[in-house]
Amino acid sequence: MATKCTRQLLSDVNSCDLPDFIKKLVNKICDFYDEQDYIDVTFKLSNPIAMIPAHRLILSAASPYFNDLFKSEHGLAPVIELNDIDSDTFERLMTFCYTGKTLITIENVDLMLKAAMVLQLCDAVLSCVDYILEHITEYTLKRAYDLERETQCIQLYEKLLKYEIENFIEVSQSAEFLNFSTEKLQAIIEADNLNVSCEQDAFRAIKRWYEYDASARQKELPVLIDCLRLTQLDVCFLMENVQTLPGCEVLALRALSWIGFPSARSKVSLKFSAARENVCNKPVLLAVQVSENLSFRGRSTGVVTNIFQYDKAEDEWHKYADIGTSDWKHYGLELFDNSLMFIGGTCGGIEVNTVKSWSFTTKTWITLPPMVWPRSFPVVLSLNKSIYAIGGEYAASVEMYSPVSGWRCVSNMSSQRYSAGAVVHDGKIFIMGGWDGRSSLKSVERYDPSLNSWTKCADMNAVRRCPAVAVHNGCIYVLGGGSEIVERYDPQSNKWTKICSLSVSCNAMACVSMDDQLWAIGGNTTNSVSVYNAERDEWIEKKKLPAPVGGSYFCYVVPKMLLKN
Repeated sequence: MATKCTRQLLSDVNSCDLPDFIKKLVNKICDFYDEQDYIDVTFKLSNPIAMIPAHRLILSAASPYFNDLFKSEHGLAPVIELNDIDSDTFERLMTFCYTGKTLITIENVDLMLKAAMVLQLCDAVLSCVDYILEHITEYTLKRAYDLERETQCIQLYEKLLKYEIENFIEVSQSAEFLNFSTEKLQAIIEADNLNVSCEQDAFRAIKRWYEYDASARQKELPVLIDCLRLTQLDVCFLMENVQTLPGCEVLALRALSWIGFPSARSKVSLKFSAARENVCNKPVLLAVQVSENLSFRGRSTGVVTNIFQYDKAEDEWHKYADIGTSDWKHYGLELFDNSLMFIGGTCGGIEVNTVKSWSFTTKTWITLPPMVWPRSFPVVLSLNKSIYAIGGEYAASVEMYSPVSGWRCVSNMSSQRYSAGAVVHDGKIFIMGGWDGRSSLKSVERYDPSLNSWTKCADMNAVRRCPAVAVHNGCIYVLGGGSEIVERYDPQSNKWTKICSLSVSCNAMACVSMDDQLWAIGGNTTNSVSVYNAERDEWIEKKKLPAPVGGSYFCYVVPKMLLKN
Protein backbone atom coordinates (compact mmCIF):
# COMPACT_ATOMS: atom_id res chain seq x y z
CA MET A 1 0.00 0.00 0.00
CA ALA A 2 1.12 3.59 -0.67
CA THR A 3 0.41 4.52 2.95
CA LYS A 4 0.43 1.84 5.60
CA CYS A 5 -1.53 3.86 8.12
CA THR A 6 -3.77 6.86 7.55
CA ARG A 7 -3.64 7.76 11.25
CA GLN A 8 -0.06 9.05 10.84
CA LEU A 9 -1.40 11.83 8.61
CA LEU A 10 -3.93 13.11 11.16
CA SER A 11 -1.63 15.19 13.39
CA ASP A 12 -3.25 18.45 12.24
CA VAL A 13 -6.75 17.16 12.93
CA ASN A 14 -5.82 15.97 16.40
CA SER A 15 -3.97 19.17 17.28
CA CYS A 16 -6.50 21.69 15.96
CA ASP A 17 -9.37 23.23 17.90
CA LEU A 18 -12.14 20.77 17.03
CA PRO A 19 -14.69 19.07 19.28
CA ASP A 20 -13.37 15.78 20.68
CA PHE A 21 -16.30 13.99 19.09
CA ILE A 22 -15.19 15.07 15.58
CA LYS A 23 -11.59 14.06 16.26
CA LYS A 24 -12.66 10.63 17.51
CA LEU A 25 -14.97 10.19 14.52
CA VAL A 26 -12.27 10.99 11.97
CA ASN A 27 -9.74 8.77 13.71
CA LYS A 28 -12.22 5.89 13.85
CA ILE A 29 -13.03 6.21 10.15
CA CYS A 30 -9.30 5.98 9.38
CA ASP A 31 -9.10 2.88 11.58
CA PHE A 32 -11.88 1.30 9.53
CA TYR A 33 -9.96 2.05 6.34
CA ASP A 34 -6.63 0.74 7.66
CA GLU A 35 -8.21 -2.43 9.06
CA GLN A 36 -10.58 -2.82 6.07
CA ASP A 37 -13.69 -3.00 8.27
CA TYR A 38 -17.15 -2.33 6.77
CA ILE A 39 -15.70 -2.15 3.24
CA ASP A 40 -18.47 -1.94 0.66
CA VAL A 41 -16.58 -1.36 -2.60
CA THR A 42 -13.27 -2.53 -4.10
CA PHE A 43 -11.42 -0.93 -7.00
CA LYS A 44 -9.37 -3.02 -9.41
CA LEU A 45 -6.45 -1.14 -10.95
CA SER A 46 -3.47 -2.02 -13.10
CA ASN A 47 0.19 -0.94 -13.39
CA PRO A 48 0.67 -2.87 -11.17
CA ILE A 49 -2.55 -4.80 -10.64
CA ALA A 50 -4.04 -4.06 -7.22
CA MET A 51 -7.33 -4.42 -5.37
CA ILE A 52 -8.01 -1.32 -3.27
CA PRO A 53 -10.93 -1.40 -0.79
CA ALA A 54 -12.87 1.68 0.32
CA HIS A 55 -16.15 3.00 1.75
CA ARG A 56 -18.70 4.45 -0.68
CA LEU A 57 -19.98 6.99 1.85
CA ILE A 58 -16.53 8.51 2.45
CA LEU A 59 -15.61 8.69 -1.23
CA SER A 60 -19.00 10.17 -2.19
CA ALA A 61 -18.53 12.91 0.40
CA ALA A 62 -14.99 13.62 -0.82
CA SER A 63 -15.67 13.83 -4.56
CA PRO A 64 -18.58 14.42 -6.97
CA TYR A 65 -16.87 11.91 -9.28
CA PHE A 66 -17.46 9.07 -6.82
CA ASN A 67 -20.90 10.39 -5.88
CA ASP A 68 -22.00 10.19 -9.52
CA LEU A 69 -20.21 6.87 -10.05
CA PHE A 70 -21.97 5.10 -7.17
CA LYS A 71 -25.35 6.35 -8.38
CA SER A 72 -24.78 4.85 -11.82
CA GLU A 73 -25.42 1.27 -12.84
CA HIS A 74 -21.67 0.66 -13.26
CA GLY A 75 -21.05 1.87 -9.72
CA LEU A 76 -23.36 -0.67 -8.09
CA ALA A 77 -20.93 -3.55 -8.68
CA PRO A 78 -18.92 -4.70 -5.64
CA VAL A 79 -15.71 -4.54 -7.71
CA ILE A 80 -15.17 -1.55 -10.01
CA GLU A 81 -12.37 -1.58 -12.57
CA LEU A 82 -10.50 1.67 -13.36
CA ASN A 83 -7.99 1.79 -16.21
CA ASP A 84 -6.92 5.44 -16.44
CA ILE A 85 -4.99 5.70 -13.14
CA ASP A 86 -2.09 3.59 -11.84
CA SER A 87 -2.69 1.75 -8.58
CA ASP A 88 -0.05 3.61 -6.51
CA THR A 89 -1.42 7.04 -7.43
CA PHE A 90 -5.01 5.91 -6.84
CA GLU A 91 -4.18 4.55 -3.40
CA ARG A 92 -2.46 7.78 -2.40
CA LEU A 93 -5.58 9.69 -3.43
CA MET A 94 -7.73 7.28 -1.47
CA THR A 95 -5.69 8.25 1.57
CA PHE A 96 -6.40 11.90 0.72
CA CYS A 97 -10.16 11.21 0.68
CA TYR A 98 -9.93 9.99 4.28
CA THR A 99 -7.38 12.41 5.75
CA GLY A 100 -7.07 15.42 3.44
CA LYS A 101 -3.34 14.62 3.13
CA THR A 102 -1.08 12.35 1.15
CA LEU A 103 2.56 11.98 0.16
CA ILE A 104 3.44 14.20 -2.82
CA THR A 105 6.94 14.15 -4.31
CA ILE A 106 8.77 15.72 -7.25
CA GLU A 107 8.54 12.37 -9.00
CA ASN A 108 4.82 11.70 -8.54
CA VAL A 109 3.21 15.14 -8.50
CA ASP A 110 2.40 15.15 -12.25
CA LEU A 111 0.51 11.84 -12.03
CA MET A 112 -1.13 12.91 -8.77
CA LEU A 113 -2.41 16.15 -10.30
CA LYS A 114 -3.79 14.43 -13.40
CA ALA A 115 -5.51 11.72 -11.36
CA ALA A 116 -6.90 14.24 -8.85
CA MET A 117 -8.45 16.15 -11.77
CA VAL A 118 -10.04 12.96 -13.14
CA LEU A 119 -11.42 12.05 -9.71
CA GLN A 120 -12.58 15.67 -9.14
CA LEU A 121 -10.65 15.97 -5.87
CA CYS A 122 -10.32 19.75 -5.88
CA ASP A 123 -8.42 19.94 -2.60
CA ALA A 124 -5.93 17.33 -3.81
CA VAL A 125 -5.46 19.34 -7.02
CA LEU A 126 -4.65 22.42 -4.93
CA SER A 127 -2.23 20.42 -2.78
CA CYS A 128 -0.39 19.29 -5.93
CA VAL A 129 -0.32 22.81 -7.36
CA ASP A 130 0.96 24.28 -4.09
CA TYR A 131 3.65 21.61 -3.93
CA ILE A 132 4.83 22.47 -7.47
CA LEU A 133 5.12 26.18 -6.70
CA GLU A 134 6.82 25.58 -3.34
CA HIS A 135 9.44 23.39 -5.07
CA ILE A 136 9.66 25.32 -8.34
CA THR A 137 13.49 25.35 -8.28
CA GLU A 138 13.70 21.57 -8.37
CA TYR A 139 10.55 21.11 -10.41
CA THR A 140 11.48 23.87 -12.96
CA LEU A 141 9.25 26.41 -14.67
CA LYS A 142 9.45 24.57 -17.97
CA ARG A 143 7.97 21.43 -16.47
CA ALA A 144 5.22 23.47 -14.80
CA TYR A 145 4.29 25.16 -18.08
CA ASP A 146 4.29 21.82 -19.91
CA LEU A 147 1.99 20.33 -17.27
CA GLU A 148 -0.35 23.31 -17.36
CA ARG A 149 -0.65 23.11 -21.14
CA GLU A 150 -1.26 19.34 -20.99
CA THR A 151 -3.85 19.39 -18.20
CA GLN A 152 -5.42 22.84 -18.75
CA CYS A 153 -5.58 22.97 -14.94
CA ILE A 154 -7.15 26.30 -13.96
CA GLN A 155 -5.67 26.23 -10.45
CA LEU A 156 -2.17 25.68 -11.84
CA TYR A 157 -2.65 28.47 -14.39
CA GLU A 158 -3.78 30.88 -11.67
CA LYS A 159 -0.95 29.98 -9.29
CA LEU A 160 1.61 30.30 -12.08
CA LEU A 161 0.14 33.68 -13.00
CA LYS A 162 0.54 34.84 -9.42
CA TYR A 163 4.11 33.52 -9.39
CA GLU A 164 4.89 35.28 -12.70
CA ILE A 165 3.56 38.58 -11.37
CA GLU A 166 5.53 38.29 -8.11
CA ASN A 167 8.74 37.12 -9.83
CA PHE A 168 8.36 38.98 -13.10
CA ILE A 169 11.99 40.03 -13.66
CA GLU A 170 13.27 36.50 -13.16
CA VAL A 171 10.48 34.92 -15.26
CA SER A 172 10.90 37.45 -18.08
CA GLN A 173 14.54 36.39 -18.48
CA SER A 174 13.67 32.71 -18.84
CA ALA A 175 13.48 30.84 -22.14
CA GLU A 176 9.87 29.82 -21.42
CA PHE A 177 8.81 33.49 -21.31
CA LEU A 178 9.51 33.82 -25.04
CA ASN A 179 6.73 31.32 -25.80
CA PHE A 180 4.02 32.97 -23.70
CA SER A 181 0.77 33.61 -25.54
CA THR A 182 -0.31 37.21 -26.07
CA GLU A 183 -3.25 36.66 -23.73
CA LYS A 184 -1.03 35.31 -20.95
CA LEU A 185 1.50 38.14 -21.24
CA GLN A 186 -1.30 40.70 -21.35
CA ALA A 187 -2.78 39.34 -18.10
CA ILE A 188 0.64 39.67 -16.45
CA ILE A 189 1.45 43.18 -17.72
CA GLU A 190 -2.00 44.50 -16.78
CA ALA A 191 -1.60 43.46 -13.14
CA ASP A 192 -1.46 46.41 -10.77
CA ASN A 193 0.82 44.46 -8.45
CA LEU A 194 3.35 43.52 -11.14
CA ASN A 195 6.68 43.26 -9.32
CA VAL A 196 8.92 45.60 -11.32
CA SER A 197 11.29 48.24 -10.03
CA CYS A 198 10.17 50.64 -12.76
CA GLU A 199 7.93 50.62 -15.83
CA GLN A 200 10.98 50.26 -18.09
CA ASP A 201 11.37 46.71 -16.75
CA ALA A 202 7.94 45.75 -18.11
CA PHE A 203 8.67 47.47 -21.42
CA ARG A 204 11.96 45.63 -21.91
CA ALA A 205 10.26 42.31 -21.20
CA ILE A 206 7.59 43.00 -23.85
CA LYS A 207 10.24 44.02 -26.35
CA ARG A 208 12.26 40.84 -25.69
CA TRP A 209 9.14 38.74 -26.22
CA TYR A 210 8.27 40.63 -29.42
CA GLU A 211 11.76 40.43 -30.95
CA TYR A 212 11.80 36.65 -30.50
CA ASP A 213 9.31 36.39 -33.39
CA ALA A 214 8.77 39.95 -34.62
CA SER A 215 7.01 39.15 -37.89
CA ALA A 216 4.37 36.99 -36.22
CA ARG A 217 3.89 39.22 -33.18
CA GLN A 218 3.83 42.67 -34.76
CA LYS A 219 0.02 42.89 -34.61
CA GLU A 220 -0.05 41.98 -30.92
CA LEU A 221 2.68 44.44 -29.92
CA PRO A 222 0.44 47.55 -29.58
CA VAL A 223 -2.00 45.54 -27.44
CA LEU A 224 0.76 44.78 -24.94
CA ILE A 225 2.34 48.24 -25.03
CA ASP A 226 -1.10 49.67 -24.26
CA CYS A 227 -1.09 47.67 -21.02
CA LEU A 228 1.95 49.57 -19.74
CA ARG A 229 1.66 52.59 -17.47
CA LEU A 230 3.02 54.73 -20.29
CA THR A 231 2.68 57.96 -18.30
CA GLN A 232 5.33 56.64 -15.88
CA LEU A 233 7.94 56.61 -18.66
CA ASP A 234 9.90 59.79 -19.26
CA VAL A 235 9.61 61.78 -22.48
CA CYS A 236 12.96 60.70 -23.93
CA PHE A 237 12.23 57.03 -23.29
CA LEU A 238 8.81 57.32 -24.95
CA MET A 239 10.26 59.00 -28.04
CA GLU A 240 13.34 56.80 -28.42
CA ASN A 241 11.90 53.43 -27.45
CA VAL A 242 8.09 53.34 -27.65
CA GLN A 243 7.35 55.64 -30.58
CA THR A 244 9.79 53.73 -32.79
CA LEU A 245 7.96 50.41 -32.37
CA PRO A 246 5.63 49.40 -35.24
CA GLY A 247 2.01 50.25 -34.48
CA CYS A 248 2.85 52.08 -31.24
CA GLU A 249 3.27 55.61 -32.57
CA VAL A 250 -0.21 56.77 -31.52
CA LEU A 251 0.15 55.27 -28.04
CA ALA A 252 3.44 57.13 -27.54
CA LEU A 253 1.91 60.41 -28.73
CA ARG A 254 -1.03 60.02 -26.35
CA ALA A 255 1.33 59.45 -23.44
CA LEU A 256 3.48 62.42 -24.48
CA SER A 257 0.35 64.58 -24.65
CA TRP A 258 -0.78 63.41 -21.22
CA ILE A 259 2.62 64.27 -19.74
CA GLY A 260 3.13 67.56 -21.60
CA PHE A 261 -0.37 69.03 -21.37
CA PRO A 262 -1.91 68.36 -17.95
CA SER A 263 -4.93 70.55 -18.68
CA ALA A 264 -5.89 68.36 -21.65
CA ARG A 265 -5.62 65.00 -19.90
CA SER A 266 -9.37 64.45 -19.88
CA LYS A 267 -9.24 64.33 -23.68
CA VAL A 268 -6.36 61.85 -23.88
CA SER A 269 -7.40 58.20 -24.22
CA LEU A 270 -5.07 55.80 -22.43
CA LYS A 271 -5.87 52.37 -21.03
CA PHE A 272 -3.84 53.15 -17.88
CA SER A 273 -2.94 56.72 -16.97
CA ALA A 274 -2.11 56.27 -13.28
CA ALA A 275 0.84 54.47 -11.74
CA ARG A 276 0.39 50.89 -10.64
CA GLU A 277 -1.72 50.82 -7.50
CA ASN A 278 0.62 48.80 -5.34
CA VAL A 279 2.92 51.29 -3.64
CA CYS A 280 5.36 48.47 -2.92
CA ASN A 281 6.49 48.51 -6.56
CA LYS A 282 8.10 51.92 -6.19
CA PRO A 283 11.83 51.19 -5.99
CA VAL A 284 14.19 52.54 -3.36
CA LEU A 285 17.96 52.16 -3.51
CA LEU A 286 19.68 50.95 -0.34
CA ALA A 287 23.41 50.86 0.31
CA VAL A 288 24.74 48.70 3.16
CA GLN A 289 28.18 49.59 4.51
CA VAL A 290 30.01 47.07 6.68
CA SER A 291 33.10 48.50 8.40
CA GLU A 292 35.21 48.01 11.49
CA ASN A 293 34.88 50.56 14.27
CA LEU A 294 38.42 51.50 15.29
CA SER A 295 39.61 52.93 18.60
CA PHE A 296 41.94 55.94 18.73
CA ARG A 297 44.86 53.47 18.81
CA GLY A 298 43.65 51.81 15.63
CA ARG A 299 42.33 48.65 17.26
CA SER A 300 39.01 47.15 16.17
CA THR A 301 36.18 47.61 18.68
CA GLY A 302 33.61 45.74 16.61
CA VAL A 303 31.89 45.70 13.25
CA VAL A 304 29.33 48.35 12.33
CA THR A 305 26.67 47.84 9.66
CA ASN A 306 25.04 51.04 8.37
CA ILE A 307 22.10 51.13 5.97
CA PHE A 308 21.64 54.20 3.77
CA GLN A 309 18.55 55.07 1.72
CA TYR A 310 18.70 57.13 -1.47
CA ASP A 311 16.05 59.84 -1.93
CA LYS A 312 15.64 60.28 -5.67
CA ALA A 313 13.61 63.49 -5.43
CA GLU A 314 16.20 65.21 -3.23
CA ASP A 315 19.23 63.47 -4.76
CA GLU A 316 20.39 62.79 -1.22
CA TRP A 317 21.39 59.81 0.91
CA HIS A 318 19.88 59.38 4.37
CA LYS A 319 20.83 56.97 7.11
CA TYR A 320 18.06 54.40 7.47
CA ALA A 321 19.43 52.19 10.24
CA ASP A 322 22.55 51.26 12.19
CA ILE A 323 22.73 47.57 13.13
CA GLY A 324 25.71 46.14 14.99
CA THR A 325 27.17 42.67 14.52
CA SER A 326 29.83 42.77 17.30
CA ASP A 327 33.10 41.18 16.11
CA TRP A 328 31.30 38.99 13.57
CA LYS A 329 32.66 39.81 10.09
CA HIS A 330 33.67 38.46 6.67
CA TYR A 331 30.15 37.11 6.13
CA GLY A 332 28.03 36.97 3.01
CA LEU A 333 25.03 39.27 2.83
CA GLU A 334 21.80 39.04 0.85
CA LEU A 335 18.29 40.49 0.91
CA PHE A 336 15.79 37.67 1.35
CA ASP A 337 12.16 37.59 2.48
CA ASN A 338 12.15 41.21 3.71
CA SER A 339 15.29 40.62 5.76
CA LEU A 340 19.04 40.98 5.45
CA MET A 341 20.62 37.52 5.69
CA PHE A 342 24.08 37.42 7.32
CA ILE A 343 25.71 34.09 6.41
CA GLY A 344 28.98 32.53 7.53
CA GLY A 345 32.04 34.65 8.23
CA THR A 346 34.37 34.73 11.19
CA CYS A 347 33.78 35.47 14.85
CA GLY A 348 36.70 35.97 17.19
CA GLY A 349 38.99 34.88 14.36
CA ILE A 350 37.22 31.51 13.95
CA GLU A 351 35.36 30.57 10.77
CA VAL A 352 31.65 29.95 11.47
CA ASN A 353 28.55 28.50 9.81
CA THR A 354 26.28 30.96 11.59
CA VAL A 355 23.17 32.33 9.82
CA LYS A 356 21.20 35.29 11.15
CA SER A 357 18.69 37.68 9.63
CA TRP A 358 17.76 41.27 10.41
CA SER A 359 14.13 42.03 9.61
CA PHE A 360 13.15 45.33 8.00
CA THR A 361 9.63 44.74 9.31
CA THR A 362 10.39 44.15 12.99
CA LYS A 363 13.91 45.67 13.20
CA THR A 364 15.01 42.58 15.12
CA TRP A 365 17.54 39.76 14.74
CA ILE A 366 16.59 36.10 14.22
CA THR A 367 18.95 33.12 14.36
CA LEU A 368 18.34 30.65 11.54
CA PRO A 369 19.56 27.07 10.99
CA PRO A 370 23.35 26.99 10.48
CA MET A 371 25.00 25.96 7.23
CA VAL A 372 26.46 22.51 6.77
CA TRP A 373 30.00 23.98 6.59
CA PRO A 374 31.68 27.07 8.08
CA ARG A 375 32.48 29.68 5.41
CA SER A 376 34.29 33.01 5.50
CA PHE A 377 34.07 35.46 2.58
CA PRO A 378 31.35 33.39 0.85
CA VAL A 379 29.31 34.62 -2.08
CA VAL A 380 25.63 34.74 -1.11
CA LEU A 381 22.65 35.34 -3.39
CA SER A 382 19.02 34.33 -3.82
CA LEU A 383 17.35 32.44 -6.65
CA ASN A 384 13.87 30.87 -6.88
CA LYS A 385 13.01 31.62 -3.25
CA SER A 386 16.20 29.94 -2.04
CA ILE A 387 19.55 31.24 -0.75
CA TYR A 388 22.87 29.98 -2.12
CA ALA A 389 26.12 30.15 -0.12
CA ILE A 390 28.97 29.64 -2.56
CA GLY A 391 32.61 28.94 -1.82
CA GLY A 392 34.43 30.68 0.99
CA GLU A 393 38.02 30.61 2.13
CA TYR A 394 39.64 27.54 0.50
CA ALA A 395 36.21 26.13 -0.45
CA ALA A 396 34.62 25.05 -3.73
CA SER A 397 31.46 23.66 -2.12
CA VAL A 398 28.01 25.19 -2.47
CA GLU A 399 24.95 25.04 -0.22
CA MET A 400 21.31 25.94 -0.83
CA TYR A 401 18.81 27.05 1.82
CA SER A 402 15.04 27.17 1.64
CA PRO A 403 12.71 27.96 4.58
CA VAL A 404 10.96 24.64 3.96
CA SER A 405 13.87 22.20 3.77
CA GLY A 406 16.79 24.09 5.39
CA TRP A 407 20.38 23.80 4.14
CA ARG A 408 21.65 21.12 1.77
CA CYS A 409 24.75 20.78 -0.39
CA VAL A 410 24.56 21.02 -4.17
CA SER A 411 27.18 20.55 -6.87
CA ASN A 412 30.66 22.01 -6.20
CA MET A 413 32.32 24.62 -8.37
CA SER A 414 35.21 23.44 -10.52
CA SER A 415 37.67 25.37 -8.33
CA GLN A 416 37.71 26.93 -4.89
CA ARG A 417 37.22 30.67 -4.62
CA TYR A 418 36.30 33.29 -2.05
CA SER A 419 35.77 37.07 -2.14
CA ALA A 420 34.26 36.51 -5.58
CA GLY A 421 31.43 38.32 -7.35
CA ALA A 422 28.20 36.68 -8.44
CA VAL A 423 24.82 37.48 -9.94
CA VAL A 424 21.65 35.72 -11.13
CA HIS A 425 20.81 35.99 -14.82
CA ASP A 426 18.21 34.02 -16.80
CA GLY A 427 17.61 31.66 -13.90
CA LYS A 428 21.30 30.77 -13.57
CA ILE A 429 24.10 31.85 -11.23
CA PHE A 430 27.24 33.43 -12.69
CA ILE A 431 30.26 33.64 -10.36
CA MET A 432 33.49 35.37 -11.30
CA GLY A 433 36.87 36.34 -9.95
CA GLY A 434 37.84 35.99 -6.31
CA TRP A 435 40.85 34.34 -4.71
CA ASP A 436 41.77 30.66 -4.72
CA GLY A 437 44.31 30.84 -1.89
CA ARG A 438 47.22 31.52 -4.22
CA SER A 439 46.19 34.28 -6.61
CA SER A 440 43.31 36.46 -7.78
CA LEU A 441 41.15 34.95 -10.50
CA LYS A 442 39.58 36.04 -13.76
CA SER A 443 37.71 32.78 -14.38
CA VAL A 444 33.90 32.61 -14.63
CA GLU A 445 31.50 29.75 -13.96
CA ARG A 446 27.74 29.34 -14.51
CA TYR A 447 25.46 27.22 -12.32
CA ASP A 448 22.20 25.78 -13.67
CA PRO A 449 19.95 24.77 -10.72
CA SER A 450 17.72 22.63 -12.94
CA LEU A 451 20.75 20.48 -13.87
CA ASN A 452 22.68 20.98 -10.61
CA SER A 453 25.86 21.52 -12.61
CA TRP A 454 28.53 24.17 -13.21
CA THR A 455 29.81 25.20 -16.66
CA LYS A 456 32.91 27.26 -17.39
CA CYS A 457 32.37 30.55 -19.24
CA ALA A 458 34.79 32.91 -20.98
CA ASP A 459 37.36 34.50 -18.66
CA MET A 460 37.21 38.19 -17.79
CA ASN A 461 39.88 40.48 -19.20
CA ALA A 462 41.22 41.27 -15.71
CA VAL A 463 41.74 39.33 -12.48
CA ARG A 464 39.49 40.58 -9.67
CA ARG A 465 39.15 40.06 -5.95
CA CYS A 466 35.96 41.38 -4.28
CA PRO A 467 34.45 42.69 -7.54
CA ALA A 468 31.06 44.34 -7.86
CA VAL A 469 28.62 42.62 -10.24
CA ALA A 470 25.16 43.48 -11.58
CA VAL A 471 22.79 42.56 -14.39
CA HIS A 472 21.84 45.59 -16.49
CA ASN A 473 19.88 45.61 -19.75
CA GLY A 474 20.44 41.89 -20.33
CA CYS A 475 24.22 41.95 -19.77
CA ILE A 476 26.44 41.34 -16.75
CA TYR A 477 28.67 44.22 -15.63
CA VAL A 478 31.77 43.74 -13.45
CA LEU A 479 33.84 46.52 -11.90
CA GLY A 480 36.37 47.09 -9.14
CA GLY A 481 38.06 44.16 -7.48
CA GLY A 482 41.53 45.64 -7.84
CA SER A 483 41.20 46.65 -11.51
CA GLU A 484 40.27 49.96 -13.11
CA ILE A 485 38.79 48.10 -16.06
CA VAL A 486 34.98 47.88 -16.22
CA GLU A 487 33.70 44.95 -18.26
CA ARG A 488 30.39 43.90 -19.80
CA TYR A 489 29.54 40.24 -20.45
CA ASP A 490 27.03 39.11 -23.07
CA PRO A 491 25.71 35.64 -22.05
CA GLN A 492 24.45 35.02 -25.59
CA SER A 493 27.85 35.40 -27.25
CA ASN A 494 29.90 34.39 -24.17
CA LYS A 495 32.14 37.43 -24.71
CA TRP A 496 33.51 40.21 -22.49
CA THR A 497 33.78 43.82 -23.67
CA LYS A 498 35.67 46.65 -21.96
CA ILE A 499 33.75 49.89 -21.33
CA CYS A 500 34.66 53.24 -19.78
CA SER A 501 36.70 52.89 -16.59
CA LEU A 502 35.63 54.39 -13.28
CA SER A 503 37.59 57.33 -11.92
CA VAL A 504 37.87 55.45 -8.62
CA SER A 505 38.59 51.73 -8.61
CA CYS A 506 38.80 49.70 -5.43
CA ASN A 507 37.77 46.48 -3.75
CA ALA A 508 34.50 45.74 -1.95
CA MET A 509 32.40 48.04 -4.14
CA ALA A 510 28.74 47.39 -4.95
CA CYS A 511 26.76 47.93 -8.12
CA VAL A 512 23.10 47.59 -9.03
CA SER A 513 20.68 48.37 -11.86
CA MET A 514 17.84 50.77 -11.04
CA ASP A 515 15.67 53.10 -13.13
CA ASP A 516 17.40 51.92 -16.31
CA GLN A 517 20.76 53.04 -14.88
CA LEU A 518 23.82 51.18 -13.59
CA TRP A 519 25.01 52.43 -10.20
CA ALA A 520 28.49 51.96 -8.68
CA ILE A 521 28.61 52.53 -4.94
CA GLY A 522 31.36 52.85 -2.32
CA GLY A 523 34.37 50.62 -1.80
CA ASN A 524 37.17 49.99 0.67
CA THR A 525 38.82 53.36 -0.09
CA THR A 526 35.89 55.61 -1.05
CA ASN A 527 32.27 56.56 -0.36
CA SER A 528 31.62 57.85 -3.88
CA VAL A 529 28.59 57.02 -6.05
CA SER A 530 28.59 56.96 -9.87
CA VAL A 531 26.00 56.25 -12.58
CA TYR A 532 26.91 54.86 -16.01
CA ASN A 533 25.68 56.65 -19.14
CA ALA A 534 25.73 53.99 -21.87
CA GLU A 535 25.06 56.43 -24.74
CA ARG A 536 28.16 58.47 -23.96
CA ASP A 537 30.08 55.57 -22.40
CA GLU A 538 30.94 57.58 -19.32
CA TRP A 539 30.45 57.53 -15.56
CA ILE A 540 28.66 60.47 -13.92
CA GLU A 541 29.37 61.17 -10.26
CA LYS A 542 26.40 61.50 -7.89
CA LYS A 543 26.07 62.57 -4.26
CA LYS A 544 28.50 60.72 -2.01
CA LEU A 545 27.34 58.56 0.84
CA PRO A 546 27.27 60.31 4.25
CA ALA A 547 29.50 57.59 5.66
CA PRO A 548 33.14 57.29 6.68
CA VAL A 549 35.40 56.22 3.83
CA GLY A 550 36.06 52.50 3.63
CA GLY A 551 34.44 49.18 4.41
CA SER A 552 32.59 46.67 2.26
CA TYR A 553 29.44 47.64 0.38
CA PHE A 554 26.29 45.84 -0.71
CA CYS A 555 23.37 47.47 -2.45
CA TYR A 556 19.76 46.47 -3.14
CA VAL A 557 16.68 47.85 -4.84
CA VAL A 558 13.77 47.31 -2.46
CA PRO A 559 10.05 48.16 -2.53
CA LYS A 560 9.27 51.43 -0.82
CA MET A 561 6.62 49.79 1.34
CA LEU A 562 9.31 47.66 2.99
CA LEU A 563 10.82 50.77 4.60
CA LYS A 564 7.57 52.21 5.97
CA ASN A 565 7.51 50.22 9.18
